[in-house]
Amino acid sequence: MNPILVILSREQDGRDATPSVGIIDSQSVKTAENGGPRGYDAGKKIRGRKRQITTDTLGHVVAAVVHPADVPDRDDAPLVATRIRSLFS
Repeated sequence: MNPILVILSREQDGRDATPSVGIIDSQSVKTAENGGPRGYDAGKKIRGRKRQITTDTLGHVVAAVVHPADVPDRDDAPLVATRIRSLFS
């Protein structure tokens, strides 16, 4: 549903339907012991999960990925890029 809304909103603004640029950001958050996989982010000293979102230049959320916090940021970008390619191809 979200990719369709992004495409429609971009077309309303007179832009290409699919974004050509994305901004990636991540946030590590604490989680309880029960409820799924979690890891330890040594840089932020947080045990939990990391959520990573990508927005286009208009601020629309293009993709979101949640994974254990022990995945380094340099390894996050390919996960998000793969997700975006599958949504907009």
